[in-house]
Amino acid sequence: MGYENSTQTEPTRTADDAVAAGLGRRFEAALQGSQMTICGQDRDGVFTWVFNPPAGVDGDAIVGRGEREGLFGTAADTLSPARQAVLATGEPRNVEVRTSDEAGPHWYDVRILPQTDGSGAITGTILSAVDVTERKVHEEHLRIVLRELAHRSKNLLAVIQGIARQTAESTSSTQQFVSRFNGRIYSLSRAHDVLTDADWRGARIFDLVRSQVALYAEPRLSSIQLEGENGFLRPNAAQYLGLALHELTTNAIKYGALSVPDGIIAVRFDRSADDPELYRFAWSERSSASMPERPPRGRSFGLLMLCNVVPTSVSGTAQLSFRPEGLAYELEIPKAQLVP
Repeated sequence: MGYENSTQTEPTRTADDAVAAGLGRRFEAALQGSQMTICGQDRDGVFTWVFNPPAGVDGDAIVGRGEREGLFGTAADTLSPARQAVLATGEPRNVEVRTSDEAGPHWYDVRILPQTDGSGAITGTILSAVDVTERKVHEEHLRIVLRELAHRSKNLLAVIQGIARQTAESTSSTQQFVSRFNGRIYSLSRAHDVLTDADWRGARIFDLVRSQVALYAEPRLSSIQLEGENGFLRPNAAQYLGLALHELTTNAIKYGALSVPDGIIAVRFDRSADDPELYRFAWSERSSASMPERPPRGRSFGLLMLCNVVPTSVSGTAQLSFRPEGLAYELEIPKAQLVP
């Protein structure tokens, strides 16, 4: 009878082993290529098995090692208390751990479960760790973007507030204020369009010129001659140069080179011959007919923008002159205002 019992139980154990081996293979196949690692530890924290270790990690080499030598060695101070709590209470725990290697930091969402024997006694723990590094990097990038957005929004509101105040001081009616204020806001918007096209890294000067002229005088774009270096301005400098270009363009349409058929505007940007740390933006109007000199009367907002606001905002200097052949404007911009 005893022989019969032994022969009957032996095939059962063999079948169980085969089932377990088959489940293990399917388990590994299901995890392969995923971001999840599953492993077991005994009560002392020694790794007993590992499925789907992270890229570059030898799972076999980890088995038999302690907590500080295994998968998440640099995060042992976080994992060990959580694992001890699971052993003590039998309740699962969730923790987030950060590790680091030659490739950089890695983050894992780890769930720790109790591992029991047939009698229900806790013999160790099972850890499932999901690599969430990509998500954490994305979250950090999003935080940086939101901080930058908040900074830009505050800066933009300050610019708009200044435009509104100065426009109000230089207009005599609500209608005139609305017309001039809207024009300057549209100009600011066009500068932001150019910046957006470059992911707010900056803006090319010639792109700014074309966008501002096209806003009011697109048919006259052929009258704009672009010369020199197409510098890449930082966002703040691009924003203020866009406002200066608005004032120059609207003045040219009313009184200057764009008010006559043969008027030409030469725009040049290059490094200063006197100082390699400075660049010079020059706007020069001319036509075959002599243009009447129109010196500014009073302190108009346009004059303040060109001679005070813009140069101050870009840490430069400006000079505006009214010549018989047309208006000329020069703005010196420090090299630091350009993207290398």
